[in-house]
Amino acid sequence: MTGSRRRARPIVLALASGAIAVCGLLAALRLSAALPHAHVTAHVAATLVPAPGPPPPIPLPSQGSAVVSSDADGVLAATHPDDVRPTGSIAKTMTALVVLRQRPLSMGAEGPTVTMTTDDVSLYARAIQQQGSAVAVRVGEQFTERQLLLALMLASANNIAETLAVWVAGSRDAFIAMLNAQAAALGMAQTHFADPSGFSEATVSTASDLVRLGRAALANPALASIVSTLQTTLPDGTVVGNLDILLASQPGWLGVKTGWTPQAGGCLLFAARQTLAPGAVPVTIVGVVLGQPADATIYPGHPELGGAFRAASAATTAALDGYVAVSPRDVQPAFDGSATAAWGATAGLRLDPANSRPLVVRAGAQLTTHLHLQGIDGPAPSGAPAGDVAAVTSTGKALRWKAVLDQPLSAPSVWWRLVRA
Repeated sequence: MTGSRRRARPIVLALASGAIAVCGLLAALRLSAALPHAHVTAHVAATLVPAPGPPPPIPLPSQGSAVVSSDADGVLAATHPDDVRPTGSIAKTMTALVVLRQRPLSMGAEGPTVTMTTDDVSLYARAIQQQGSAVAVRVGEQFTERQLLLALMLASANNIAETLAVWVAGSRDAFIAMLNAQAAALGMAQTHFADPSGFSEATVSTASDLVRLGRAALANPALASIVSTLQTTLPDGTVVGNLDILLASQPGWLGVKTGWTPQAGGCLLFAARQTLAPGAVPVTIVGVVLGQPADATIYPGHPELGGAFRAASAATTAALDGYVAVSPRDVQPAFDGSATAAWGATAGLRLDPANSRPLVVRAGAQLTTHLHLQGIDGPAPSGAPAGDVAAVTSTGKALRWKAVLDQPLSAPSVWWRLVRA
């Protein structure tokens, strides 16, 4: 019996030691095991209005037609936008666009040289006889393509429109066909060109169509540069100023094209651009007014254009005043949320700006919010990411925030790890 007891004691001790080792191993495994993700819940308001309140009303002329639009929001205001009217010299914008699409110019380039012929001199004489705008030319005189386009768009020279038409297409009729084909390509369904200059009352369009033309003109860098030029010197030394006086007086004005005939009245295709905050995308306004009355108080040298300038200036100022630059640091949607760990630790959530770049929005615009959540590995420090929120405009631009812990998510106790993990 004594011998048996002596043999049993080492066996018991060995079993006990083994159990302790197994328990130690299990404890080590549990203490080192990965913790489950904390559960994250959050709610965000469905919409955000970063700049509450309506934008200022945009004044529109009491006669004629007008459309005012922005690159961000489309048409902002309009009156009789689809009335078909003579365009006057606004038509020269399409002439310049077609010329540049057939004979492209890089920024700052002069392009090929065009030598004036007896036909070009005859075109000048005809424009003078018709009492239209014109730039004098002589047989053998040479103009670069850019100089011709400057004479066309700044001085609004009817004869230069005719010269460019023949130079590009070989004939006037062929060029007019190009004008109408380009109008169709731009979706200008109610536009018809009967001539390259707009002197003919049969060259007609609508305010809605001409805004499309204005956007196409700005999209061509060479043409955008030409229409914003204040003045130029022609080969014979003549200094020609831009008929659009708002280039020199209204900040951010980009020009485009004036127009007038007795049938068309005062017309102006115009654009302006304003940067509301450093780093913000500029707002570009494109608009047109047609059939406006004379106003000698605005432009004594060309009273027939005065009413068009008055209407365009007032409408553009009001349109730009309706935009506000907002930053994710300035505004955020109503938001609440929390993270809860399996061991009972909790922490609230807050929104932090994802970036500081401002976004330009129209006053009263309603942005749609989107919430995306992600799990959190606990423990986690204050500021640990738990998801993101975006407030998106109708054009897809957004203000963005990170959803983060607003306090640390504490670690579980050793006991919890041993018993519950």
